[in-house]
Amino acid sequence: MHDNFGLQCLQAFSRVVPASCLVFYRVDRNLRARDFQLLHMDTRTHRDYLAHYRDFDPLQPALCRDERQPVIPLRQAMARQGGEARRIYQGFLARHGIRDVVEVIAHDRQRPLVGISLLRTGPNPAFDARELQCLDGLRGLLDLAVRQWPVEQEDPLPTLTALTPREQQLALLLREGLSNKDLARELDLGLATVKTHLIHLFRKTGARSRTELVRRLFP
Repeated sequence: MHDNFGLQCLQAFSRVVPASCLVFYRVDRNLRARDFQLLHMDTRTHRDYLAHYRDFDPLQPALCRDERQPVIPLRQAMARQGGEARRIYQGFLARHGIRDVVEVIAHDRQRPLVGISLLRTGPNPAFDARELQCLDGLRGLLDLAVRQWPVEQEDPLPTLTALTPREQQLALLLREGLSNKDLARELDLGLATVKTHLIHLFRKTGARSRTELVRRLFP
């Protein structure tokens, strides 16, 4: 899915505004980031983000869909996030040594289509005002580029009726927050069998975490 385009965008952005690592992604119809491409990012950081922190991210597409502000620095996004979500996400940043993040979102007819995350880690300084202006200029070119893409028909999201009876049982229990051990005990299955069913559920739904899986099956 536009692999070369994503990589070229990451390389172009990194030449204009230096960053420790960058991520390119597509925004789906549910305003969720998908089809990630990484440049210089530790895959363990990305896996940790997807598994535990993406729903607490103040820069996730659902919170950054305002076409009037397509370049959003982390400090601004976190200022409008409060309470427990902010504390949890700050823990993720500290855990992986992330100093600053800025999000660049490309739109077409007010719908976010793709995004680029630029991250700085360790002793590197935060993104300054001049760099944010440069990113806004690049974003204008990104807007023009993605508007030339052909419209893609996305696969419909699966529903419970599309699952096997056992997968339906598993999904209903997942909604209650049961662990793998609890699932095995409740369904009288081995842990390996539970993990196999979970793999099938993730593949069918395209979800990358339990939270996302439940959200897709129980909108």
